[in-house]
Amino acid sequence: MQRERWLRIEEIVQSAIDCAVPQRSALLESACGDDRELRREVDSLLALHEEDGFTRSPAFTEAVKVLEQRTEKLNEGRRIGTYRVLREIGRGGMGTVYLAARDDDAFQKLVAIKIIRRGLDTDDILQRFRSERQILAILDHPNIARLLDGGTTSDGLPYFVMEYIEGEPIDLYCEQRKLTITERLKLFQGVCAAVSYAHQNLVIHRDIKPGNVLVTKEGIPRLLDFGIAKLLAPGAAAGEMTATGVRPLTPEYASPEQVRGEMITTASDVYALGVLLYRLLTGERPYRFPTSSPVEMERAICEKEPGKPSDRTPKELRALIKGDLDTVVLKALQKEPRRRYPSVEQFSEDIRRHLVNLPVTARPDTRGYRASKFFQRNKAWVAMGAITSLSLLGGIGASLWQAHIARIEQAKTAGMNTFLQEMVSGTWRTANQRGSEATVADMLADAAQRVDTELSDQPAVKAEMLLTIGEAYQRQAKYDLAERYLHKGYELNLKLYGSDARQTAAAMHALAGDDYLLGDYAAANSWFQKALPIYRRRVNDRDFDMRQMPAILSDAAFAARAVGRLDEAERLWREALAYTLRVPSRNRGSMGGTVKTFLAQLYVDRGDIDKADLLASEASRELRSLGDRPSLAQALIDLGNIRRFQGRYAEADSSIQEGTDLYAEAQGSDHPNVAYGLISLATSRYYEGRYDLAEKDARTAIEIVEKRAKRSHYHQSAYITLGLILNNTERSKEAEPLLREALSIAQQKSRALDVALASAALGECLATQKRYSEAEPLLVESYQTLKSLQVPQSPILKESRERLTSLYIAWGKPTESNRYLQ
Repeated sequence: MQRERWLRIEEIVQSAIDCAVPQRSALLESACGDDRELRREVDSLLALHEEDGFTRSPAFTEAVKVLEQRTEKLNEGRRIGTYRVLREIGRGGMGTVYLAARDDDAFQKLVAIKIIRRGLDTDDILQRFRSERQILAILDHPNIARLLDGGTTSDGLPYFVMEYIEGEPIDLYCEQRKLTITERLKLFQGVCAAVSYAHQNLVIHRDIKPGNVLVTKEGIPRLLDFGIAKLLAPGAAAGEMTATGVRPLTPEYASPEQVRGEMITTASDVYALGVLLYRLLTGERPYRFPTSSPVEMERAICEKEPGKPSDRTPKELRALIKGDLDTVVLKALQKEPRRRYPSVEQFSEDIRRHLVNLPVTARPDTRGYRASKFFQRNKAWVAMGAITSLSLLGGIGASLWQAHIARIEQAKTAGMNTFLQEMVSGTWRTANQRGSEATVADMLADAAQRVDTELSDQPAVKAEMLLTIGEAYQRQAKYDLAERYLHKGYELNLKLYGSDARQTAAAMHALAGDDYLLGDYAAANSWFQKALPIYRRRVNDRDFDMRQMPAILSDAAFAARAVGRLDEAERLWREALAYTLRVPSRNRGSMGGTVKTFLAQLYVDRGDIDKADLLASEASRELRSLGDRPSLAQALIDLGNIRRFQGRYAEADSSIQEGTDLYAEAQGSDHPNVAYGLISLATSRYYEGRYDLAEKDARTAIEIVEKRAKRSHYHQSAYITLGLILNNTERSKEAEPLLREALSIAQQKSRALDVALASAALGECLATQKRYSEAEPLLVESYQTLKSLQVPQSPILKESRERLTSLYIAWGKPTESNRYLQ
């Protein structure tokens, strides 16, 4: 048989062996095509493989060996870029990896070079190969193999150069060194750090297994092989399937949704990490497959419940795994993605909690369980009878029990507690005399009236109470009242503590929030520019509450986003996400999920719906598991808006409606956040063509914003939505004043994206009235703004382009569109 024929057979057989069994038939049909003789040869060799017959087939064994040697010799000594190939060190279904050395006088360095395998350079494989190269280019983490270079060989095959990782697969490393359970868990945490970092950079690995995690001689795990990873970024392949119909995966480590061919999310990597941890703890995988039948494998993965890891370990180790580790592993291996850990961070955090004898979140938090964990952490103290119970006073002021707290802070807290107790009892007596129940509004009004007279001799307490009252009014959407008390608190803090104090920065932060909610984005940015440097200088203070950093960074990002500084906003939210990891887990709550929600909103602004989808989906799962209803409400509405962009209207409506209902329950049915939900719902129904329902929602939203948030961002959005509905139901004359008002609000607030959206809506309305010359500049300017702000594949940009095209066609100038659509 000709050498080329053997090479082709070898490539196809190897690819079929590497491929998941359920998808093998599709791969063979694509690779062999109409060549029946080729298919017969391949099928016969695969049959031998299934019977373990390769070792009993000298002819093929020798042929493959000879061909591999020839292929290796052809590449040995070959120069690729600035490197010279030394030998082959690995191969898979897509590429071959060679050890190479730098081949110039600059310096000496060993590297790994991955080259796409000859014969597999189809469009789909090339796309996957380039995708892996791009993914590695954006990842820079100590537990991930780094990309060093890339290019194309002299015969046209793409390659990339990676740092050479000299190590062993993680399971072999653990077994050969007889690592303890604790040592294995700490090693596993390094893998989690790599996967979590990839997720933060919007990359899902999709093939986490021992062979893709090498441990160096220094004991550092390194994650490799992003060949089938999913990159949610501009230009990335959108589908899960390859062009041949093959969905690449490793069945033993694949999640149920991967096996079924459903949508893949970060939850799939959580599952694979669960399988990996199971193997590290027990030496086995969670499922045993009697045969390699695709049906049996799928049934086991999707239907059978894995046994407890402790049941698969020797008796002497069982007690170390039984309990918490069983619970943690099995939570990661839940069949339904939403029942697993919401993120890799939380999975790894439970491992950390177990290692330091803290309660894990995967386990019911009973008193007995917490007590047992406390005893394990403090055996010596318990034995000595030296445990002292510290009761922390409740209320708005933080309870200060540490010996190093300054006297002024102690006095302030005591004064605040006294004031609050008197305020509550006084408000209750007044309400009782009126024959009514005391309300939050009553308490705030009473506190506002008394703060000046009763706290004049306690300025520190007075400053704190002024800020507390202002923030409470802010939460009630009474922004003018909020501004009054916040500004008084700021002036008093400035006088008491100076311009570089955290107390003063806290007042600036609160004032920035109020200006933002009032729509004065420039003023909000000004406050943040003053406050952020103070927080950054004070962040390492011993008594600094790390929870403040994610909050102020996130709020500053909102202000930057509002004035069109999207790159700055992204940096700030990324920084906020990093700071959430420095917050103790017991205090972290929903911070991470909330920041992910905000980042998703930013990507929607850019029209980058794939990135937004990943973050919003992860955030909603995480927040639902934590029970933070207001934050979950925001995440659900944002996720619904993303589903609307994807044309998945039923899912969009359901998600937005749930979020809106949560807001109404938590904040009242007339809160501006409820209006936000109704506007989103109206917009979704508008694009569905359900104009009657859309109009009802939009008008309800307008009633709320007219009452609570006039001339705000909510007001503008409500007017745009209702205006578009009216324009598309033959009421463009009625729509026009609403859309002009929306544009006026946007121009006043100077947010470029809002101006562009309002201009586009008004331009469409004027075009409907055949006022083409008035519509044209609005639509052109809107398109140019959106083009500068959004990614090329943005659906918002696409809609803007379609509006211009429709305008010129209706105007009788179809060729004019070419001037603006390049």
